Parts: sequence; structure tokens; C-alpha cells
Amino acid sequence: MNRNFVICGLLTAGLACATPRLQARDKDLFIGVKGGISIPSLRAGESQNDWNKNYESRVGPYFGAFAEIPVSRYFSFQPEINYAAQGGKRRGIQPMTIPAEYLSVFQQVFGTDKDYLYATLNNVSRINYLQVPLLLKFSYPVALRGRLKVFAQAGPYAGYLVAAKQIVKSNNLRVYFDGDGNKEIPQSLVAQFFGTTIDTAIAARSDLHQFNFGLQGAAGISYDKGRSRFFVEGGGNYGLLYIQKGDEHGKNNIGGATILAGYAYNIRKKKA
Repeated sequence: MNRNFVICGLLTAGLACATPRLQARDKDLFIGVKGGISIPSLRAGESQNDWNKNYESRVGPYFGAFAEIPVSRYFSFQPEINYAAQGGKRRGIQPMTIPAEYLSVFQQVFGTDKDYLYATLNNVSRINYLQVPLLLKFSYPVALRGRLKVFAQAGPYAGYLVAAKQIVKSNNLRVYFDGDGNKEIPQSLVAQFFGTTIDTAIAARSDLHQFNFGLQGAAGISYDKGRSRFFVEGGGNYGLLYIQKGDEHGKNNIGGATILAGYAYNIRKKKA
């Protein structure tokens, strides 16, 4: 993990040092916005257990603003600030904490020292960040007298956690002693202790690190018309740090794919 810090630090420093030279070479300076969807998921790390595995992708918003500063004919420097939906979803049998007010009674009745059971749940983890990528972009004209270009971009990003919660639902709650669903608890006892439905939101921000960093990249196609630029791109990002503060519920990395469209405007006049 220390090596990851060094790599991202060197990339960030290199891109930042290039900025003054960029402005001196060319009068172009594009300011733009982009938005679309994020398709994130939670990847279970080395500390994998019943709590943090089997997450699937969910769909959320991704949008932000950026500047594009040319370095040369084909390369440019692109700092961004984006709102990025992260997290994942999980369905089916998974761990469920026994409410504290019922814990001692439940343990006595069933002769167990466990503080959780397994239940049929729909669980969505919404973990959203502000991300600041520093990207090196390569563009190449392919048609329409250079107005139509293909591009690729990559670089490090830093992220700040703005919101995190788990939304847990179950319309037909079934509870088990085991994660395979072989030892089901009678429905009468389930109704007595837990009810027959669950619909709750659990605040999770305090359990997660506020900062993260990682790598981001994308590829796409752009079209220039006058001083305007229109583009579409597909890409992704991956966090290099585990998001949880503790390891009781395992460790996960964030990451996701993105599909975006955007617009940029050249606020400086081109050279004659």
C-alpha cells in the first residue's frame, strides 16, 4: 500500500509541474461540464467475511466540471472535480444484527452467544464522494478536418466522502441461523422479535474513512464546432484504500465504471 502512495504522489506531482508550461504553449483553455451514470461496486479485499462479500453493482449519478489545458498538439492536462456515486447492492441471505434490546433474551432462548443471524434482505450501500482527478489526456484527430477526435485519459484522484448509508429492506422476512439457509427460525418467533418486514436506512459515514485516493481513466470521442466541444466517454475509477475504519465487517475497495457525455467551451481565442 505504501508503494501505491508513492506512485500516485509522483503522478500528481508530475502533472502539477506541467501546468505552467501548458499555459505558455497554447492560448486554448477549455472549461467544461460532464455527467452521466456511475456503475459502482464494492470489491471485498483480503479481509473477506459474511458481511462484506457478494456485493453487485448499482447505478448512480456521476457529474462534475473540468478544465483542459493543452500541453502540445496531442496532449493536454485535465484537472476535474466530480460527484461520484459509489457503493453496491446485495440481495438474498446475508448477516443481520440482532437489535440490542432483544439480544440477551434471544441468546437465552436459543442458547447461543452470537449477536447476529442471517436473513433474506435487499441491501443497498450508497457511498458517495467528491473526487478530484488530475488527468493526462491524449487526443488524435480522425476525420472532418481534425474536428472529430478520439481520446484517452488517465491519472490519479483524491476523494472525500460526502455521504454514506445502507438502505435495508425485506417484504417477507425469513431468518436463519446459518448463511446457507438450512436452519430457519420459525416464522412465529421471527415476527415476535423482528416483525415481518424491514425498511430502514442506517447511517454509515462514521464507520468509513473520510478520504481515499485511487486511479481513474477513460476513452471517448469528441467533436469541435467553433469554440465548442462535445464529447462522450466511457471509463472507470478504482480506490486503492480500504474504506472501513475497522475490520469487524471486513474490508472493501470502492470502484466503478462510468458512461458520460459532456460539453466544453474554449474561453481563450485560438492563435491566428
